[in-house]
Amino acid sequence: MSDDEQYRPGVRTHADAARAALLRPAGVEGHGSRPGPLTPALRTAVAALAAELAGQPRLARRYRALATTTPDAHPSDHPADHFTDAGPAEPAPAGPGSVQPEPAPADPGPTSPDPTAPEPTDSTAPSASSAASPASPASPSSGPADLVAAVLAYTRVVTLAPADAGRADIAELERVGLGAADIVALAQIVAFVSYEARVASGLALLDGAPAAEPVAAATTPPAPARVTTGPGPGLRFTLDTLTWAPWITPVPADGLDDEQRAVVDAHATLSTDSPYYRTLLHVPAALDHRTHVYNALMYGRGGLPRAERELVTLLVSRINGCVYCASVHGRKFAQLGRDPEAARRVLAEGATALTGDPRRAALARFTERQTATPPAATAADVAALRAAGVEGAALLDVVHCVALFGWANRLMQVLGTPSVPESCTGTSGPAAPAAVPAAGSPSLG
Repeated sequence: MSDDEQYRPGVRTHADAARAALLRPAGVEGHGSRPGPLTPALRTAVAALAAELAGQPRLARRYRALATTTPDAHPSDHPADHFTDAGPAEPAPAGPGSVQPEPAPADPGPTSPDPTAPEPTDSTAPSASSAASPASPASPSSGPADLVAAVLAYTRVVTLAPADAGRADIAELERVGLGAADIVALAQIVAFVSYEARVASGLALLDGAPAAEPVAAATTPPAPARVTTGPGPGLRFTLDTLTWAPWITPVPADGLDDEQRAVVDAHATLSTDSPYYRTLLHVPAALDHRTHVYNALMYGRGGLPRAERELVTLLVSRINGCVYCASVHGRKFAQLGRDPEAARRVLAEGATALTGDPRRAALARFTERQTATPPAATAADVAALRAAGVEGAALLDVVHCVALFGWANRLMQVLGTPSVPESCTGTSGPAAPAAVPAAGSPSLG
């Protein structure tokens, strides 16, 4: 099932372009696009580890295969052509609505790899065991040991328990030599893989395969015993309007270069008034393509009703412990669903708040299980959605919106922290009523 030709046009194309910008970047110095300490080998090692932790070892092996290609490899010769039978996606379209990075050396493949597709048979593609060995081209052996250790430790935290990531994790990355653009690029890679893994696992589930695969012990380092149980220390879920403060210095609003300014100008939903967007502007190509994906999935016509997309993203944000995203999308769900009380109950109780409505309960059950790391949704959860009338494009929207907020939450949570403005007169907490914003209010999720 192709989410490019049979689903929302542009989603796969821009996800492909985001992957290329992050894993095989080419661009100007200072945008996290030149090797520096975050080398291409280390980037692919990060992506592979994140995919394995998300229960997608097949996807991990294909990320590792990227390190075996030469920079001038032709897409038709690239191992990523084996991601699907359809071959690589078209390049993202150029024009005023899309700011293109320098062409990537090779397209790393489509965003929704078919988990049932044949494994790469090219002799350059490493096996699962050899990919993890120090001699493998995909191993980041060229980097200092403390740099590699810090980057991979950060990958584990962001993948498994984003609510646990904090300022100390950023300080450790800075200590080993990563600058602001490198840190944003690293967060984007891990968050993007969280999206891609859930798209792949969700589409496999719709085709009758398991959402996650057993992870080979030989290729996966032991994961820390960290689980997401809710918001971070000192934070509470709320419908109040929150602010967000970054843990790294954002790009100055009056200091954007031409590429950064072009990205902002290309999207009505981006603003330099937002410190969040100015933080992501350290890697403008990734922000550009992520925004295209976000807008297509959250605002595209047809498919799952907008209110239910907001409900799904509210649920994902609550499960991941993203207080800021839960606040934004709780208010949007309250407005579009005309049910602010339901939004407050979801913030307070999670999926159990929806048990009285079969359709909402089915959405909540699938969302809760697919948000887990690794994803744990089952064929029974899909059957419940179909029985509740969620079919076709609406079902694909559920899969993709869950995946999208695996990406969105991780950026918001690991690069800064929310707070209640001093001028806010409401009380913090899920039971506090909040004014519902206008429908056009942009989401920072």
